[in-house]
Parts: sequence; C-alpha cells; structure tokens
Amino acid sequence: MKRFFSVLLALVLMTMVFLPAGASLGDGTTAPAMQFRQDGSFKILHLTDLHKRHSNDYNDIHTVLLNRLAQTQDVDLAILTGDIAMDGPLHEVLENIDDIMTAFADCGIPVAVTFGNHDSEKGIISREDLMAVYNSYPNSISIDDGDLLPGCGTYNIPILSSKTQETAFNLWVIDSGDYDEEGHYGYVQPEQIDWYVNKSNALKAQNGGQLVPSMVFQHIIVPEIYDALIEKPFWVPTSVKRIYYDGRYYVLNPANTKAGRMDEYPCPPYYNSGQFEAIVRQGDVLAMFFGHDHSNTFVVEHRGVDLVASPKCDFVGTYGKDYGARLIEINEADTSTYSTELIRFASLFTFADLNPVKLAADGVSLDSLEFKARLLVPFFALFHKLDYFFTTTVGEIVTGVKIDYSK
Repeated sequence: MKRFFSVLLALVLMTMVFLPAGASLGDGTTAPAMQFRQDGSFKILHLTDLHKRHSNDYNDIHTVLLNRLAQTQDVDLAILTGDIAMDGPLHEVLENIDDIMTAFADCGIPVAVTFGNHDSEKGIISREDLMAVYNSYPNSISIDDGDLLPGCGTYNIPILSSKTQETAFNLWVIDSGDYDEEGHYGYVQPEQIDWYVNKSNALKAQNGGQLVPSMVFQHIIVPEIYDALIEKPFWVPTSVKRIYYDGRYYVLNPANTKAGRMDEYPCPPYYNSGQFEAIVRQGDVLAMFFGHDHSNTFVVEHRGVDLVASPKCDFVGTYGKDYGARLIEINEADTSTYSTELIRFASLFTFADLNPVKLAADGVSLDSLEFKARLLVPFFALFHKLDYFFTTTVGEIVTGVKIDYSK
C-alpha cells in the first residue's frame, strides 16, 4: 500500500497502546514554538471541514488539491480545525489522515490539529486516539492535553521573534466540543476558558506586563456572532434563519463586515459559556477563526475582535461554496493587525494547465490523477461562477443589497 501504509498503521496502533494518556510537551498545553521569518512575516493556512472520505467520488482529486495547496502557498504552519477525516472503517480514516498529513510533511510544513463535532461522533476512534495518529507524523505539533482540560486538542502555539527567543505572538487552538447533553452543538468549557485567561496572563507577565497579541482557532463559532449581525424580516432575500430561534432572520451588517459572505446561518452552541466575553475582557485576541459552517466566508468585527468564517476545504463533496482554505499573514513589525484571503481550489488549476505543451513540460500523463484534477477543477469552477452570478450578482442587482463584501 502507498507510503508503506501497512507499516504506518502498525506503528500507529502501537503508539495508541504505549503512549501514556496526556503525553505532551512543556506544561502539557504548549506546542513547540514557531518563529517569525527573518523578514518578519509568518503565514498560516487554515483548513477546516475537509470531510475527507473514500465514499466521496472525488477523494483522489481532493488529495491532489491538498498537495497543490501545500506546494504553492509557502506557509509556515497549517492549522486544521476539525471534521477532518472521520467516515468509513478505521483503515480508511487512517489512510485519509495519511493523505492529509503527508501532503504537508512532504513540503516541510508543521501541522496543528484540533477537532470538530463529527471527528469522533461515530465511535470509530476516540479523539485521544485520533490525536495519537496525527502525532505519529513528524510534522505534527499538536498537543493532547490529556486530563488537564476537557476534550482533546486545546493548547497554545508561541511564535517567537525573528531576532530573539521572546514570544512575539501567540495562537490559541481550542477544542470547541461536539454536542452538549441535549444534542445541541458543543461549547468551550469553563475549565478551558480559565486556562486561556491564566495562560494569557502568564504570557503577559513574561512580556513585561504587555499583552501578547494572539488569534484563536476552533471549530464551532461563538454565539455572539448573532449580536454582530442585523435582524431582518424573513422575506428579505439575503437573510438567514437564526439557529434555535424560530422566526428570527439575520443579514451581515455593512458597518462591521470586512469581507466575505454569509450563505448559511451560523451554527454556534445553544449554551453560552462566556468564552467570547472572557476574550474581550482579556484584550489579546485580534481574530477568531472558525469552521463548521461550510458556506460562510465572512470577516465580521465585533467588540474589537474579528469573527472569521473559513469555508469547507473539500472538493465537490458535501454542501458548501468557495471550497478551499484561508491564508493568514501576520508580521512582526506590526502584530496589532493581520491580512487574510481565501485560496479557492478553483484557483489552483485553470484551463491553461491543460495546454499540451505545459502538460508535457510538467510531465503530466493523460491517465494520471494530476491530469484528472487539471481537467475537473476548471470545469467545476465554471459552475461556481454561474452559481455566483445567479445567487450573488443578480441578487445584488435586484435587491440593492450587498451580499459579497470581498469585492
């Protein structure tokens, strides 16, 4: 099997047996430190909701595109925020994880993982054993926080200055849970919030009393997203129904929307555990990045914190639009801000890549997966453009309401 998968499977299963629960680095919740480049930059690729599975007819194309992402984006770190590879028998789950992790390992890109609501819900494999699988790859910097915190995969990643060993920026990676006791979407637990506050204060103390700027990455969006939107009547064409509340509909607020679209209603937990309030009080977080809602791509500022939805990183699979990943860049020269853009799968190949001369120069044969990807991606991109025209461009003309803030 490819990449000696059978050997890998044996090693993974041995790891699950012999790795102590909660084995990790440092204080048990801190990943190996990263560092700004000499030019002061640091680039992150946020991938979420890959839903990678053998039952997807385009699973092989998905693998090609993940490799293409890793090869073309020149990033320092990839962060995966849940619903990654969780369908099928165990050997298929492990094969799909191998596809994902190897794509980045081959490019020397470290990977940090936390989980979503689907990763372990079918009982195929636990969150802890999943983390052991990811951590069996040399490029994983993920942390199993063991019994220290609820869930699995809540930790921070320090980013050191390019010139010193001091922490100049920090990334919070948080397991936002799966489901609550009543079947609603999960939420960040009080113990995790206390951990965040205490560690944020410790970083501040180490930084001479100055807050260390940071970002949060997790699967499920916070309930306060609806406070950042505008309530509208149900008949407004661009409105989405609020989850858990019948008869309430919302649209993006032009006053605080920086980019993107809201093509489906956000799905936060029903119970508000106070995570966002703690983040606002602490004052160190520039932005929170979420997955879970496959079709949303908005960047919405609320109370000084950007709430950022990243789209589904799949190719054609389950529902969603703007399939791809989100590129984030910070710079040591000014850590009070950041830039971000979507890297759509549709942008990775164009019809120009089917030029016979280019195919020959790249050594791509007509019976290869590479050729299949080069053929299918531009084809589906045409359908996306048609869908965009009718659901966005025409909608904006007819209603006079801006739908896409990316332009």
